[in-house]
Amino acid sequence: MAPQTINILLTSFAGLPLPPTLSFALPSTSTIADVVANISSRLPSSLRSVSPRLVLTTTNNKQLLPSSSESIATLLDDVQTTKRSTFIPLRLRAGLCGGKGGFGSQLRAAGGRMSSRRKGNQEENNGSNRNLDGRRLRTVKEAKALAEYLALKPDMDKKAKEARKKRWQAVVEAAERREAEIRNGDGKGKVDGVWMEDKEEVGERAREAVLCAMKEGKWKDNLAGAEILGGSSTSASDSNESSRSSASLSDGSDMEDVAETSTRATAEPGLAKPAPVRRYFGFDEEDEDDLMSDEEDDDEAEPEEPEIEGKGKGKAKA
Repeated sequence: MAPQTINILLTSFAGLPLPPTLSFALPSTSTIADVVANISSRLPSSLRSVSPRLVLTTTNNKQLLPSSSESIATLLDDVQTTKRSTFIPLRLRAGLCGGKGGFGSQLRAAGGRMSSRRKGNQEENNGSNRNLDGRRLRTVKEAKALAEYLALKPDMDKKAKEARKKRWQAVVEAAERREAEIRNGDGKGKVDGVWMEDKEEVGERAREAVLCAMKEGKWKDNLAGAEILGGSSTSASDSNESSRSSASLSDGSDMEDVAETSTRATAEPGLAKPAPVRRYFGFDEEDEDDLMSDEEDDDEAEPEEPEIEGKGKGKAKA
């Protein structure tokens, strides 16, 4: 026999103007729609528009629809139906907006990546193991890779050589095309072909004139004196400094010898050029005699010290 009165214990959530646990009694003939209407009547008018979004469930997570005409007595257990009055605990909560989903696919993809990574590490760790022949698996793997590389190396070298050849051919063709454009005046930088021919002709004439002058000997080496003065830049710089500091006759005579040697070399073009003579500049003997005579004059000019004989007070001899 079903009880005449059923007590509803409603557990709400924070934010509603309801106690945490609301208790009210309904007759056993009431339906689920009556329970939902009773709960909505207890909410303020500002929240009644949101009441369709509220979800009413049992403790077993069974949702009670607002439009259901089922009696609340069907929610009682067999044990509870033997009593005069009983309790039905219900829960009121707000429904949350659902997301995009797809978490299962993401989880499967992550699991697949983890398993592949684990397998790769397992292969690397097994590289130090040995096979039945006693060779390490890493060595066997490297030998196979080397054999494959050596088998493909000739083809790779051939392709690289062909690519290099094509690249150089393209460079040569581009240079020839550029030269043709310059000569014909088709490109951006237009140059007259007559001017190019005149330029080449002038260069050839200048080269021929220089060769004829060298053969006939009608040329003068302006650097011949510098070559005779010294074989290196250091000796030439030393000679320049000494020539500036000393103005003696010996320096003048040396320079005259150098001039004569250079004129003789230019006057006789048919003869072989003599080897340059190294000359060293320094003090002449006449300069040393002058210095010695000056020192002797200074010594004679100094007064002689008087000689003193005996002890005590003596007379100096003039």
